[in-house]
Amino acid sequence: MSFIFGIDGGGTGCRVALADGSGKIISEQQGGPANIETSLDEARTNIIGTCKKALTKINLPENVIKESYAVLGLAGSNMGNFDEKLSEHLPFKDNLIINDGEITLQGAIGTADGCIAAIGTGSVFIGRVNGVVTQIGGWGFALGDDGSGAILGQNLLRLSIRCHENLERHSDLTRQVMQIFGNKIINLIKETYDFKPKDFAQFASLVFESNLNGDYHAYHILRNQIPIIENSIISAGFNKNSPFCLLGGLGEFYKPLIKEEISRALVDPKGNAVDGAISIATSHYKHYL
Repeated sequence: MSFIFGIDGGGTGCRVALADGSGKIISEQQGGPANIETSLDEARTNIIGTCKKALTKINLPENVIKESYAVLGLAGSNMGNFDEKLSEHLPFKDNLIINDGEITLQGAIGTADGCIAAIGTGSVFIGRVNGVVTQIGGWGFALGDDGSGAILGQNLLRLSIRCHENLERHSDLTRQVMQIFGNKIINLIKETYDFKPKDFAQFASLVFESNLNGDYHAYHILRNQIPIIENSIISAGFNKNSPFCLLGGLGEFYKPLIKEEISRALVDPKGNAVDGAISIATSHYKHYL
C-alpha cells in the first residue's frame, strides 16, 4: 500500500498529515519550524523527523517514508531555488513542493472559486477565479509579509527605539517594550540582533492587546497595515459572492478591523492546510496510488 504525506511548513512550525491511498488521514503530527528560505537544513530535519513521528505514532516503520508520496506547502518555496535544493534531499518516493498558501487555499475552499488571507508569522493572499489562482504577497520577511506578526513586531521594536530617543512620544505600549529590555536601547539591539521572523512575531500580540486598550501607537501600527491587507485581498480576486477565509494565527485578530464589505463575505474554512496538501497529493499522484 502507498501512503501520502501532506506537509504544511512555516516559520513557527510544521504540521504533517499521513493518509492512505484514498486520501483518508490516519495520523497527524506537529514539529519545529520549516521555512526553507530562513533555514533549509532546519526545515529538512524538522520535516523528515515529523513525518517519521507520524509513522511511528500508528506503529508503521520509518522506512515506509521511502515508498510514500508527499505534497509540501512550505513558506519560502517561491523564493530562489530553495524548493529544488530541498527536494533533492528528501526521502520520499516522489514529492511536490509548492507555496504554503496554495495548500491553505485548497484546504479552506476546496476547488471552488474564492479567496483567502493567511496571516501569521508571515502573510500571503491567494484567490481562485475561474480556476486561475492569483497570489499576492508571500515574498518573505525582507520584502513582503505585510500585516504579519513578524512585521508588526519589527515595527513595534523600531518605534520603541524612536520613542526612547525622544523622536516620538512614548505610549504605554512602547514603555512596556523598553522595560522588557531594561530601558536600554543597547540591550534591545543585542537581544534582537539575530532575530528570525518568528522571534519578531512574538511581539505582535502586544500590538493587538494595546490597541484594544486604546494605545495610540498600537492603533497607528495596525492602521498602517490594514489598508495593505484589504487591497491585497481585493487584488487576489476577492468577490463578495464567493467564499472568503481569514486564516493564520492573526486572522481572528484582524476580523473586526477590516472593512465590512470584506468581512461580510467571511465563511468558516472547510479544512486546514494539511487537508489541502492531502487533497492536492491525492489528485497529483492518483495514477500511482
